[in-house]
Amino acid sequence: MCAHSSSGIEITEKIGDKLYPFIAKLFQEVVDFDQSQTLKNQDSYLSDNFYQLKSQFESLSNYEIKLVFPSVLSVFNTKDKLDLKPSVDILELQQLTQKKEKLISTLVQEIKAETNKMGMPHEHPLNQLFFVFENLFVYEKKQWHNMLNGWNLGCSCFSSAQKNSSFIENLK
Repeated sequence: MCAHSSSGIEITEKIGDKLYPFIAKLFQEVVDFDQSQTLKNQDSYLSDNFYQLKSQFESLSNYEIKLVFPSVLSVFNTKDKLDLKPSVDILELQQLTQKKEKLISTLVQEIKAETNKMGMPHEHPLNQLFFVFENLFVYEKKQWHNMLNGWNLGCSCFSSAQKNSSFIENLK
């Protein structure tokens, strides 16, 4: 097993087991709070963007928890096992997640701008969701990508993983 596996396990658990469920809970709080209020009483632009943000987040979360994190962690199990060459392109997985993360950030900014124009009260749960996305989500995802980049440059397991991208080709 690669020496980087413990840090890999730690960060994937932090994001997948703590941050993502916390954000999902915040989405539910917004939905519960707004059953008959702000989102439903506004034009469909705000509501549509909110539900698109929710959908994009759920898609990213599922993609990472079910595919990306297990794939990254499985790379660590290939050390000293030349016959178990990884069949995943970590860089390609990283690029796909970064596209979703950029879309999520754009949607957060659009929704935030719209709610600011409306004069939404500070105590509305959307404000906490904005804060978490703009701070915790951005920070943890930056840490994740920095760690992956470091592994891609300095870990023999990850160097080996980049030599075979047939897994990603099968997804397309």
